[in-house]
Amino acid sequence: MPADEVMIVTSLRLPKAVMDQVRERAKDRGVKPTALIREWVEAALAREDAVVPISVIMAAVGEYQHRRAS
Repeated sequence: MPADEVMIVTSLRLPKAVMDQVRERAKDRGVKPTALIREWVEAALAREDAVVPISVIMAAVGEYQHRRAS
């Protein structure tokens, strides 16, 4: 990120289970959760033209529901 880039603070509401996973992944990588979320958002924007098949979305939903039930 360029030194002269202005950063904006924003608020984001996430389910506790999702934020717990973000914290765990951030810890595993040795970064803060906000840095990891920022990285994910920037990566998603870089591929904004990419099409995500509904099967991939449904698989992610199923995995999320399975993990929540565990």
